[in-house]
Amino acid sequence: MSGAHRSRVRRLLAAETAAIRWWLLVVAAELALVTAYLAVSDVIVTEPRYVVYPFVWINVGVWAMLRTATPSVDRRQWAVAAALSGGYLLLLLVVGGTLQLGIGGPLAGGAVASIHWNIPGLGPIIVYGTPRVRLSIIPFKVIGYVAMSYLVYARLLDATRAVLSGVLGLFSCVGCAFSLLLPLLGATTLFGSTLTGLSWDLSTLVFLLTVALLYWADEVGVAVRRRLPL
Repeated sequence: MSGAHRSRVRRLLAAETAAIRWWLLVVAAELALVTAYLAVSDVIVTEPRYVVYPFVWINVGVWAMLRTATPSVDRRQWAVAAALSGGYLLLLLVVGGTLQLGIGGPLAGGAVASIHWNIPGLGPIIVYGTPRVRLSIIPFKVIGYVAMSYLVYARLLDATRAVLSGVLGLFSCVGCAFSLLLPLLGATTLFGSTLTGLSWDLSTLVFLLTVALLYWADEVGVAVRRRLPL
């Protein structure tokens, strides 16, 4: 191994070590925040995993976005990727109940503007809207949806460098295509506004699998193509 190569390996290891330390600090801060909230409120935690899951969404989503680089493309390719990933985000928000549209008639409750305090990760929940459009912002869900959409955006930029249509390029990648559809399968039970029972566990599993497939899309696509007969 050459001296230059050893130096590069040391720099990479140092960068990874620094990143791990930062994430440990983040987790410690989240734990302190939850502990402080429980100390000053009358909330009693009976299912600890429901406290952990929101931070799994937040931490994994932010980690994936920070570690996913976007290639340089021309304005047309950027516009295609931005429009399609923006549409995907809008679809996730609607399917997940974060964005409600009163297309068939006014929404129940009319115009609203409220903040509902809850344990960190799940709250604060911000509800704002008119009789026709309403946003119900739950922190971990919004961060998770944005993370998935950003990964779609990054993969579309990769795709548009190789083919004219970003959609064609994205769906030629097995990992990308499956991960696009995965969160929408059984959406009413997995991404509904009220998560109960195993739907918490299932929705978190779907989220993690989606992020993994999009993050390692190239590797997944290569592995699948090697196993499929030509």
